[in-house]
Amino acid sequence: MRLHLIMIVATCVSLCTACKDHSHDDRLSIREELYELIDTVPGTVGIAYVSDTDTITVNNGVKYPMMSVFKFHQALAVACVLEKRGHYLDSTLFIHADELDRDTWSPMLINYSDADFSISVAELLKYSITLSDNNASNLLFKHIVTPTETDEFVRHIAKDCAFQISCSESEMKDIKYLCYSNYSSPLSAALLMRQIFEESLVGGVYQDSIKRYLSEVSTGVDRLGAAVADSEMAIFAHKTGSGYRNEAGELTAHNDIGYFLYRDGRNYSLAVFIRDFRGSEQEASTVIANISKCVYKYHKNR
Repeated sequence: MRLHLIMIVATCVSLCTACKDHSHDDRLSIREELYELIDTVPGTVGIAYVSDTDTITVNNGVKYPMMSVFKFHQALAVACVLEKRGHYLDSTLFIHADELDRDTWSPMLINYSDADFSISVAELLKYSITLSDNNASNLLFKHIVTPTETDEFVRHIAKDCAFQISCSESEMKDIKYLCYSNYSSPLSAALLMRQIFEESLVGGVYQDSIKRYLSEVSTGVDRLGAAVADSEMAIFAHKTGSGYRNEAGELTAHNDIGYFLYRDGRNYSLAVFIRDFRGSEQEASTVIANISKCVYKYHKNR
């Protein structure tokens, strides 16, 4: 049985009584809508919505495999290491051709395949974030910062440490169940996504590049982004994660975490994680899209 735990925290304390009542009713309404959206989903769905005035979580106590969502965390750790070493994002790495896995999701193989090559850290980060490239992520782990070091760094900056990063894409490919070792709560992910757009986490030039890459993500356009009206948004940034099939034939993970900034300055972050889903990837994406549309409408009308 899926656990449906919903916590609603109201942080706005200066409203008049009538406005408080209206806000309370709005939050009850969004809670009921989210219940209805996930009630019949054949898997466990976790949701976290964070704005200036509200935090709403659904099934936040579950450990959700992050899959490629962790590449966002990895990018922050890479930036930290470069900054400490006094290196810039245009620093280059020499890569031997045999370091690449030719049997994994890797758009970079179109340009880098048979011969040894040099590539900048910036280009690897862009491949890793915008295209969710597994080879790019594996190379960054091998040459810049390990999964364990990534975990340690993010714990120093994160507001919510309900996550763990312990293995790379290559390790998860070899032993599929290891994906459950790279996990996060929805709230932890939503807060971190919000932090990078609203706080200083690493040096400005590094952070600006990561923010730009998150805004250029081309994977999972049918997930959180399905709710976005381009004319109203100044920024929509996100990072997806997609899992393997487990022994029961379930999708281990289907995720998206995002940051939404309206042109009028209002903003929120949203994380939706789906674990052990008994259906297709398209069906899982539709679940995420419907949740995003529900939250988008709720926030827009506040």
